[in-house]
Amino acid sequence: MQRAAPDSLLGHLQHLRRSGQLQQARDLLARSLAQRADARAAFLAWQHEPFWWQALLGPRVRLERRGSSDASLVRRLWADRAFMHGFNRMASPLPADDAALASTLDHEHWALPESARALHWTVLAREQRCGLVSLVDLSFSHRRAEFLIGVLPSAGPFAAAEAAHLVLQFAAAQARLERLSALFYADNTPALDLALRLGFEHEGVLRGHVRDPRTGTRSDLVACGLLLDEAFFARSARMRQRLLGQVRQPAQRPAPVAG
Repeated sequence: MQRAAPDSLLGHLQHLRRSGQLQQARDLLARSLAQRADARAAFLAWQHEPFWWQALLGPRVRLERRGSSDASLVRRLWADRAFMHGFNRMASPLPADDAALASTLDHEHWALPESARALHWTVLAREQRCGLVSLVDLSFSHRRAEFLIGVLPSAGPFAAAEAAHLVLQFAAAQARLERLSALFYADNTPALDLALRLGFEHEGVLRGHVRDPRTGTRSDLVACGLLLDEAFFARSARMRQRLLGQVRQPAQRPAPVAG
């Protein structure tokens, strides 16, 4: 049976992350591993690797971990009914106070993926913040997550596909996930079409799966899935070459065991 990390260690690590002292957090974990080399400590150390906070770079877009500097973008997008209609119709309301929103996004930025069960990026095209990409309901024990993306039309015709492939590569190579799912309202054909072009496969319809709290109307969701295996990266090599200028399959190393 694995031992849980002491609360004092977890609290200290959180303080170091939120103050931007990632190297100090990694040094602390290295000392902890030297004293107690177990799977739980190794899993914690892996979640403090720099790549979790590094930007994902493509020829036309850049993805940055969402944080307090994105507060105005998040508020603007949440107020954009057309954007949210396609991105996440059931999103929770934002804090009314700007400082509270910035604090929430800062906490989200520095949270470990295991505890947050999510990763969020902001999409930038031509240095303009123009969209969001998320992996939610993240499970390391099952190596899976749900994929969401929303990019404003002003970003250009290829921005959404490029951003999506950057996250798919990250999910396979860095986060070491093996499966992604995606759920779509039946009338959201542009998002569904993009998912199918990316390589997601139609897996069924969830009848009356969600209920609009304002109207009481129930809606179906179209379920899609994608295995991030060798076959997918072979099938998508030509598209990735067009979008990202690369055709290599992301190398997957053995993942630490989730505690």
